[in-house]
Amino acid sequence: MADEDDLFAEAMGKVRPLAPSNKVESEPLKRRKRVVLVKAATGSIMSPRANYSPERTDDPWRLVADGVSRERLRRLAGGDPSVALTLDLHGLTRDEALRQLTLTFETALQSGQRAMRIIHGRGLHSQGKAILKEALYHWLHDGPFAYAVLAAIPEPGSGGGACLVLLRRQSV
Repeated sequence: MADEDDLFAEAMGKVRPLAPSNKVESEPLKRRKRVVLVKAATGSIMSPRANYSPERTDDPWRLVADGVSRERLRRLAGGDPSVALTLDLHGLTRDEALRQLTLTFETALQSGQRAMRIIHGRGLHSQGKAILKEALYHWLHDGPFAYAVLAAIPEPGSGGGACLVLLRRQSV
């Protein structure tokens, strides 16, 4: 233990506090609430687990959990399972969109939905980059319902303005 302490002290030896004018103030981190969902049809409980979140791929607009095959992604793109829920985020601010996502995911999971379409737009009216699109994919990967996302892929024919999300089956 002393060796680790010595190594840390040596590594941090030249570190000095920033001058007050160079500091960037940030909001304090909020603790995530533990989310427990009840499946309406069976009354079974599904608890999220941290290791369930989908992995990023080489394509930044594609999230795929371990074990999801290319064939499964092709079927999702082809409409299997069919999309029963569409969320349109056009015209919303980033914060409004994230609140709407939370409400929609709660509804989708409680009603046992397997696939949903999220229309986020291509960011043509954003300054610089697509704010909603980037926030959405970050939320799908790291947000409170990341455990429920098996895959998120760009919807074919949407021009990059919408994605399809495959949700995990609820445990019985």
